[in-house]
Amino acid sequence: MNRSNKGFGLTGVFATVVILIIAAIFSASAKSDQTTTATATQAQQQSK
Repeated sequence: MNRSNKGFGLTGVFATVVILIIAAIFSASAKSDQTTTATATQAQQQSK
């Protein structure tokens, strides 16, 4: 049976999973950067 006309297929599933993993990594990285920056700013303000 030819399954090439069944939507994205297995290749599309793998591509979607990879994109979601990359997006999650960037999101976690951005959140940790914001937390680090906020903590550093608070520490500088408290030390003055």
